[in-house]
Order: sequence, then structure tokens, then C-alpha cells
Amino acid sequence: MEMLISGNVREGMLSLKGIMSFHSVICRRTPTFQAVIVASLALFVVVGQSALAADPKQIYDEATNALYNLDFNTAQRGYETLTREHPDNPDYWNGLASAIWLKISFDQQKLSLESFSGSSLGTRESKDTVNPEDEKRLRDTIAIGIQKADAMLSKNPNDVRALHAKGISNGTLASFEAMAKRAYLSAHSKAKIAHDLDEQVLKLDPTFDDAYLAIGAYDYVVGVIPGLVRFLLSPLGVRTAGKEMGIQELETAAAKGKTAATDAKLILLVVYTREQRYDQALQLVEGLRAKFPGNFLVELAEASLYRKMHRWDDAERAYQQILAKIQAKKDGHERLRQARVFYALGTSEMDAEQFEKAMDAFTHLISLNDATQDEKGRSYLWLGKLFDSKKDRSKALEQYDALLTLNCSTYLKIEAQRYKRRPYGE
Repeated sequence: MEMLISGNVREGMLSLKGIMSFHSVICRRTPTFQAVIVASLALFVVVGQSALAADPKQIYDEATNALYNLDFNTAQRGYETLTREHPDNPDYWNGLASAIWLKISFDQQKLSLESFSGSSLGTRESKDTVNPEDEKRLRDTIAIGIQKADAMLSKNPNDVRALHAKGISNGTLASFEAMAKRAYLSAHSKAKIAHDLDEQVLKLDPTFDDAYLAIGAYDYVVGVIPGLVRFLLSPLGVRTAGKEMGIQELETAAAKGKTAATDAKLILLVVYTREQRYDQALQLVEGLRAKFPGNFLVELAEASLYRKMHRWDDAERAYQQILAKIQAKKDGHERLRQARVFYALGTSEMDAEQFEKAMDAFTHLISLNDATQDEKGRSYLWLGKLFDSKKDRSKALEQYDALLTLNCSTYLKIEAQRYKRRPYGE
């Protein structure tokens, strides 16, 4: 996807979506690996590659750029135009499917780094419900994409473009089944089809450097599965060249790929972070942030990296810059909730032991209309603890009482009742 402006932007979803869903199945008994390692790889790859769009190049480029910048509606309108005007091109149907699917993931509040940092997919605010109309449209769109690819393959079984397109369709469905529906058996079936098609493409063209994206992602993901699990799965053909080889292959795709370079960089951003190679991750962030100014997920990742590096001032600056863009409605950042950023800022200040700044962030969050009940509840809980730490018991009790008036999670209310009975820290 390095050549974003030239319109080559669909191929990378094949390997990554398939691998994500495949790994989520084979490791469903080890949810930490499923959520943290695999699903997080899909966090930053918001669009894949495709064959070169010819006549409708400008529309395709604009739609693809919008998708990279998380403007799903604009992307969807562009791809819809292409499917109407060029209905036999499977790439355009895959583009439309990607826009629909990623919007679903965003609405489920799973398209974020925080969604993949725990032992299960999503955050406290995430949900698994899917609008039935959106799901039907996604499945119908994917089915049409597969039909169009099959029509090309009936004329030429070795049509690399068609093989890629069919793999992408199956990979998109696998990703949806795994992340949105948690239907891992179905996801595995589609992911295996996608993986096999990508291997077939590589056999047909061994010089296709972009294929290292798929191979590298697979080698890395399988390489981090615990050794015993890999041994048990080996009779099923689950083998890998190892995670280090996977990283090298991804780096090759990032450096030499004609269409996969950007996808490889997005994946490497997650891989480098997992491997605690934070400086390399930050180098990738700088380029990605400049190229896709509307992708606030990359900016949030930057702030998260600074936190992991204990560069607290830089983390604060990154969050404040994001908030400034939201308030100025710049680069589409108004689609990102302020409360989400303020909560991240508040917890970052807590980690940095900047308690007054943390209180300011949590207090501001409580006043925001876009804050969820749980975000407000957690903020009240933090404020109560902070006031208890300052020995201001009356103010602490005010926070716990305010929490109890909210329609928030039972867990938060239990915590509030606990600290009402006995001050935090005693």
C-alpha cells in the first residue's frame, strides 16, 4: 500500500484478516494471545491493497485515502460509485466491503489499541451487537466480490489479480466473523481459504515482494504461539519460520513492497510495540501520522508508546494535540470522542504521578456530553481515591455518591460502596 495515491490499496487485508481470524481460532483457549497479539495486528491496517484501478483512478484513490483516514462514509460513497460503474471488478466490491466492515468495528468500539491490550477483545465500552442490515449488506457485498473473482478465474485459473481478490473477500469475512461475531470456527474456515489463495499467488510469482506481508504476518503470529500449542497443532500443518523471520519478512515488505509497504509498516508498528522496540515504532508513527492526518488511531498509538517509554511529558503533549484537533474539528478528529482522550490523559497523568493534572482531566471528563456512564463512573472513582489520598474525606465521599447515581457497571458501584465504608489507602 506504499503507492496509496496511485490506487494500489487492497491486497494487504488478505493476509492480515485471514491470519487474525485463523489465530483467534487455534488459540481460542489462550485468549491473551488472541486479543493482544493477533487482533491488535488488525488495529492499524484500516485498508488493504488492490490491483491498479485504471479509468476510475481518481475516485478510487479518494475513497482509499478516506478509508485510511477513518472517514468511512466518504470511502463507502466512493466505492459504491465504482461498483455501479464497473460492476465486474472484484476490487471495488472488496473496497466497499472493507468500508462497511471497518465502520461496524468502529461502531462496536473495537477499532482501537485499547481494545487489544487486555485478555479479551474490546474495552469496557465495546459491544458485540451488529445492526442486522449492516451485516446483511456486508455479507452480500463480499459474496458479489467472490462471484466476480470466480468469473475471472473461470477464464484464467492462474489470474493472480483474481486470486488476490477472492482471498481478500474471504479474509474480510473471516475478520468480521472473528472480531464482530466471535464466531471462530466460521472465521477459521474463511481464513484458511484466504491463506491458501495467497500462497498460490506467491507460487505463481515468487518475485512478488508484496507477498512478504502475508508470509511475514503469518510467521510472526504463529511464532508467538506457545511452543506446546504449536507442537499440538503441527499435525494440522500449522508451522512457522519463527517470529524473528516474520519480522524480517515484514521489514522486507515495508522496504521493497510496491503496494504493501504501508500495510507492512502499520503491522510493524504493532509488532515493534509488542517486542518493546519502541524507538522503531515511533519512527513508523512519524511517517504514518504525516501521511494520514485523519487517522487518530495512529496518534493515540503514539501517545501510548510514549507512556510505555515513561516519556510522560511527550504523552501529555500528544493527548493535548489530539484534543485540540477534536475541538477545532480538524482532520476529521471530531469523530473521536473527547471523553475517550481525556480518560487516557487522566490515567497517563496518574502513571506519571501528576495527580493534580489527573484530577483536572477526570473532572473535565465528567462534564462532557460524549462521556459514557462507565467513563464517568471510573473518573468519579479515581477522583474519590485521589481525595482520599489527600485526606479530604468529605470530597471523596461526594465522588463515590455521584458514581452511585449513574447507570454504570455494577463493578464500579461495588468499588464505590467499598470506599464509602473504608477510605482508599487504609
